This record gives sequence, C-alpha cells and structure tokens, in this order.
Amino acid sequence: MKALSQMAQALLRVEGVDPFSVPRWLELNLRIPLDDRADARAAASAAMEQILQRLREVREHERALQPGAVFCYFNESATVEHCRPAEARQVFEGYNSTGRPVWGDFVTMAIERKDPGIDVLLAGNDMVLTHVSMGRVLRTQQLAEFGGESAVYKILGQVDAGLFRVLGAEQKCAFSFQLLRGKTIEGKPRLRLHSVGKVDLMDLADPGVLNILSRFQHHLDSESLRLQGKERGGSVDDEAFVLPLLQDLAQKLSGRVRSTARRTQHAVARSEEGQRPTPRAYPDASEVHDQAILWDTEKATIVVVGQKGRVHVFTPQARHVTSVVLQGSAIDRRRQQGRWREAEPEERGEFRVHLRQLIASGKDQPNEDAPLSIEP
Repeated sequence: MKALSQMAQALLRVEGVDPFSVPRWLELNLRIPLDDRADARAAASAAMEQILQRLREVREHERALQPGAVFCYFNESATVEHCRPAEARQVFEGYNSTGRPVWGDFVTMAIERKDPGIDVLLAGNDMVLTHVSMGRVLRTQQLAEFGGESAVYKILGQVDAGLFRVLGAEQKCAFSFQLLRGKTIEGKPRLRLHSVGKVDLMDLADPGVLNILSRFQHHLDSESLRLQGKERGGSVDDEAFVLPLLQDLAQKLSGRVRSTARRTQHAVARSEEGQRPTPRAYPDASEVHDQAILWDTEKATIVVVGQKGRVHVFTPQARHVTSVVLQGSAIDRRRQQGRWREAEPEERGEFRVHLRQLIASGKDQPNEDAPLSIEP
C-alpha cells in the first residue's frame, strides 16, 4: 500500500495536479498476482495505467474548458477561432456531423420558436428570454467518430439566455450557459457550469447574473454527490437528472428584468462605471495563482489581484471585506511602498483552506454593502 501510495503521489506531482485538488483516496481495481515472478510486472503496470487514465481524463476535460468557447471535436481544441461566437447575440446551436460548433442568432431562434415574450423584446424593452436544450439534441447530427460519444466535453444540457445589457455598449448580448459532465481524479462524476458567449460576463450591466451563476455552481457541487449516489444504485439518465436544474437556472435568469428594474439609478451607474467587481470576489480568489495573493501589512488582510484591475480584500479566514477596480500603477505603488507584499506560504495556505471550506458550505457570499474604497 505504501509503494502504491508513493507511486500515485509521484504521478500527481509530475502531472502538475493542484495539491488542494488531491483526494485522500484513489479507488482502483487491483489484481494481486499469486505468482509474483511471472505476473507482478503486469499487475503493477495495470494499476499505474488506471491512475494515468484518471489523470488524462481530468486533464483533457480541463483543457477543453476555455472561457466563452466550446470544444471543437474536429480540431480537438477549444482555442480555434470558430469555437467562439462571432457576434454578441449568437448562441451555441449544436455540433454538425464532423464535430464543429454551429452558431445562431438568439433573437432569430426565439422568433422561430415563438418564445413567450419575444414581442416585448422586439419592441425594444428590457427582457431576458431563456430556452433549455438537452445535450442529445445538441449532438443530433454529430457522428460518433467525431466525438459523438466522447466524455472530453460532454454537454448534458444548456440554457440560452438573452438579451443582457453590456457596460459601455449599445448592443445587447446573449449566452449559452452549459451544464457539463466531467470526472474527478477519484473517477466520480462532476457537474459544472460553463458560460459560452462573445461578451465577458464581467462586462454585464447587471452584476446579479454572476451571483446567480456562482450559486448555481455551488448547487451543482452537491448535486454531483447526489448523482454519484444514484449511479451506485444502477443506471441513471444523467440528462433527465439535470433537466430540473437547468429549468431552475432558466427561471432565475428570466427573472432578472424585474429585479434589475428595482435597482436604484445610483447602483446602476456605479455598476456601469466598473467600480463594483464584488460578484467576482470568490471566483477570482479561487482561480488566481499564488503570486496574485498579497498581504496588506497595515490591515493584516489578504488582497487578491484578479484580471482587469479587479482587487478583492478578504480577512485571513476568507471573509470578503470589499472589492474595487484599480489601475496597475496603483497596485504597483502599494507594493513598492511595502503596503502590500506577496503572501507567505503559511498565510496563503490558511486563506485557501478557509476559502475552500466557505465555498463547500455555500457561505461564499460577497459583501454587497462593502465600501467603495480600500484606503483607511
């Protein structure tokens, strides 16, 4: 057991697996040879291959997830140009026979379906329409030899939603919010949300959309465990399992117009100025590299530097304090003055542990009433 454990740990290190993602156990089908001189090498190779296969599946799935894009099975990549919509209103229609993504205009598709509310949308009013599609429908034309049965990027279903207002732009946008099935290193099912669209989610005028998506992913984490339990008891139609989840997400997104209308003009203006990156606090903290986690020497707080100048302040116990947008020069100045320094491994490690605990418990709610300034 010790030798197998050391071998598995070595493989995980070689593959660059995040130490926080390493499970306590790996379940393998182990064959014990009774004639170790004749069969020990084959048995050892079989055990190692099982571990390597788990790593390959997780790595290929992670590589297929590119923000805003879908995976192209013809090119075996999510980075080629046609993996992203060309227009802000385009959503993912499905795959063609060779595994290439097909895009369609959200409004045109809504007109053809005669979606309820389309007349209100066409009249120029703010309206978010939604439509749920199942994975088998999106794969109807896709041939098996071009990824039709592949688990690399398995779409169980998606919610097309639009139109959303965009900060600093007249044109509105749409998204395909996909529910994908992957695997953990332990080989257990993992449900995850993947957003596909031309516009960055951070550029939406309504930051509440990000909160909805963040809470939905937390719900998917618990639903993954429920799906695992059901599959232990026998065969499960995973698309039927996620259908109520997709319908719930669609309902929450379609309700954004009413809630947005109740926001004050001051709150909307403040959002459009890009001063409230609050909804990205916990997602940014989960995604940044170690070098982006700093320590505020005056306030004894953790400072997370995200993309596009987003800066989030947390307590060492990962409780959100405030979020702002700063220019790079302002961040550099604080570092040069010694106000902010790179967090020590112990400080960083304690923060990440508390962060994961909050996310796992669903208590990672940002402080919406946080002050706009991070200065004393």
